[in-house]
Amino acid sequence: MEDTFNLTVLGGVIVLYSLGLVIYRLYFSPLAKFPGSKLAAATGWYEFYFDYWIGGKYVFEIERMHQVYGPIIRINPHELSIRDPDFYNEIYVTENKRRSNHYDLFARGIGMDESHIVTVDHNLHRKRRKPLEPFFSRAGIARLEPALVEMSLKLESRLRQYEGKHTVVTLDHAFSAFSGDIIRRVCFNKDDFGDLFMDHPDFSPDWYNLIHNILRHFPVFTGFPLIARIVTYIPESILLKAFPQGQSLNRLKDVALQRITHVMNSKATELKDTHREVSLFHHIVESDMPESERSPERLVQEAQVLLSAGTVTTARTIAFASFYILARSEIKAKLQAELRDAMDGWPEKVPTFMDLERLQYLQAIIKESLRLSYGIMHRLPRVSPDLPIQYKDFTIPVGTPVGMSSYFMHTDPTVYPDPMTFRPERWLGAIDPAMHRNYVPFTRGSRNCLGMNLAMAEISLILAVLYRPNGLKLELYETDETDVMIAHDFMAPMPKVTSKGVRVLIR
Repeated sequence: MEDTFNLTVLGGVIVLYSLGLVIYRLYFSPLAKFPGSKLAAATGWYEFYFDYWIGGKYVFEIERMHQVYGPIIRINPHELSIRDPDFYNEIYVTENKRRSNHYDLFARGIGMDESHIVTVDHNLHRKRRKPLEPFFSRAGIARLEPALVEMSLKLESRLRQYEGKHTVVTLDHAFSAFSGDIIRRVCFNKDDFGDLFMDHPDFSPDWYNLIHNILRHFPVFTGFPLIARIVTYIPESILLKAFPQGQSLNRLKDVALQRITHVMNSKATELKDTHREVSLFHHIVESDMPESERSPERLVQEAQVLLSAGTVTTARTIAFASFYILARSEIKAKLQAELRDAMDGWPEKVPTFMDLERLQYLQAIIKESLRLSYGIMHRLPRVSPDLPIQYKDFTIPVGTPVGMSSYFMHTDPTVYPDPMTFRPERWLGAIDPAMHRNYVPFTRGSRNCLGMNLAMAEISLILAVLYRPNGLKLELYETDETDVMIAHDFMAPMPKVTSKGVRVLIR
């Protein structure tokens, strides 16, 4: 009887607390004055429902709410969303305008809090990012060009092994292996990471699946941050049965830990003595960063982020562009005509990244692919820790996370007529300045994408290699537009979950 009474009291306390919390959020919170759905303002379960139970669909619900409530809305108890392209640069600001913090609850559950990307404090983020920047600058990419050429030749050679064999090749896996091998080459020395992903007979589908499994369960890890911390301590044999989604986090951590341990056991000075290029992590380990910033635990998290981010979005864009090149004969014909002189003599004669940047139709295809594959589709909330932000008649309080999705920017019909149609020609000739204003696949500001120069160099070169006039004869196999068009927002955008990817035969 006493136990029943205690449970009743406990239940009553929980109900009263929950009711009080909802009342506070709706009527007394600093965000109570902002428009939006009362259900979304009252509880985070509304967002969780759309992103987990329906599967990465909250971005489309946010779009609907903007249509109903206006350009600024409250999308959960703590966060605002703005849909106004003129205000994008006021959210994603450069550091000379104001400090910009990361939202500490956002992405916390993926267990990579110490990586530079999700570092909360503006100043600490800058300290962590600065040593990485030389490796991803334009000068850094120029130094990396021989490796990019080597990797492009490797992929072309591997694909040629399937010529005339009527073997179905999944390009998503091939491009994931390609971009994964390149980012490993940046992070670690060539001899430090063993076999190439591209050496695998099927282009290492496990690597592709590893990252995408993590992304598909992103709502679980962010909705319940404790899960990510718990699964790292569970033996894999038990984890596989009890929580198979968590296994991917463990495996990615294991890959990163192996490589970081190898780096810390070798010296960058030794590499210089043998005239081997110093990798990103060798550079960090021997930098003047505080010892705490060079700890294995933090560097493993940094490696996890760089390896996964450096793989997934680049590979996705290459596959997206490839589909339209192969599906639309007029696009392929125009591209091959432009590539005829630039790629004449390949591989003895190799175009530089700057050469490829001058190819207007190639770059138009890439821009249109990035526009419709969005880069990172999920909103990336920013926090102003020092100053309120004024948006029209609304004053956004200090410390409030507020964000915008590239999806909103890239599908604005007033800027991109017929926005869901893939049309590279829209990027040729005289271009409305609003198109550049709205084009944000790498975001902007002090926390913009670190690897955008590397991504553009990879995409430009491999598309030129594969689709030059005397290149491979690729033919789509049981693949249509629904296999590439975005249907889910799992941080990175994804097509329908039943898609088998962009598949080809090589004649």
